[in-house]
Formats: sequence, C-alpha cells, structure tokens
Amino acid sequence: MTSSSKVKVINTLCVKCLRDCKQPANNLLLECPRYFPLPFKVEKLRFHQMDLFGGDE
Repeated sequence: MTSSSKVKVINTLCVKCLRDCKQPANNLLLECPRYFPLPFKVEKLRFHQMDLFGGDE
C-alpha cells in the first residue's frame, strides 16, 4: 500500500478551522490556541426545480 492511497481522517475541531495544521482524528483536542473558525456558516440549501412551461394554468 502506498502513502497516496491512505486517507487522512481529520479531527472534528480542525475541520471547522481555516488553518493548515490539521490534526488526526485519533488526537483528543479540547481546545486549540491557533483555532481560526471559518468566516461563514454553510447552510443546507434547498433548491426548487424551475418550472419550464409556466406552471398549471
């Protein structure tokens, strides 16, 4: 197995951070002095299908 085929699982606190110093998931992090949160919250978008023929008239 090569190192390129390994998938690195990132700690949940590090996933929410902009910095590149990501820690593995098996490390227990209670807080991080370098934590810099993402500047926005990603909400689940709900897309509505466009009506191509003007609806039921």
